[in-house]
Amino acid sequence: MKGNTLSSDKLSVVVRVDVDGEQIQIAATGRVTTLSIQGLYPVVQRTRSLGGGLGVELDLTEATVDADAVQQLQVFAELHELPLRLPAEPGNVTALPSRELQSTSRAA
Repeated sequence: MKGNTLSSDKLSVVVRVDVDGEQIQIAATGRVTTLSIQGLYPVVQRTRSLGGGLGVELDLTEATVDADAVQQLQVFAELHELPLRLPAEPGNVTALPSRELQSTSRAA
């Protein structure tokens, strides 16, 4: 991979299969937003379907996760019984101003 993916807003996903073949990990780096997780869900679904019943884990510990995406990810993980690893550091979870504030400031 080129450069430092943590400094990038682009979401990058790597699927790793355990050598023993018992676990598949989907590891993401970059920025996870409510928009980018819409592209992440199909990757999870396809990995699960190709995994032949192996356990799948979603690892976002090396990603920057927007605060509004965290709740959506947790609901998705709970619904699909998918282990989810989020960044341990609160600094990797970002809070963005609401869209209403952004559109108001643009109009001014």
